[in-house]
Amino acid sequence: MQEPTGPEREISGAKIFAQNCARCHGLDGKGLSEVAGVRDLTDPGFMSTISDERMRRSIRGGRPPTMPSFPHFSEPTLKVLVAYVRALSQPELQLPPPPPPGP
Repeated sequence: MQEPTGPEREISGAKIFAQNCARCHGLDGKGLSEVAGVRDLTDPGFMSTISDERMRRSIRGGRPPTMPSFPHFSEPTLKVLVAYVRALSQPELQLPPPPPPGP
């Protein structure tokens, strides 16, 4: 089943990551110590060796035996998630948080 996408629904890489990846990689992407073999997605050395296409294949197909697959992610969702994961290892790419709402 494909997830709905389109102008009626914003896709947030941070939200997708928090809902699907943080349980093993942690909200910061460094990886939880209690999860064997989990990758530190903030390591620029490691992340520079992984192409976007390889990352997409890993997300879609999983990394047995520990990483589950996410075959249901739509192409727009994958694109946004890969960009978010890539930004975890490149702090200069991260956008600053939005300003608080004014009075």
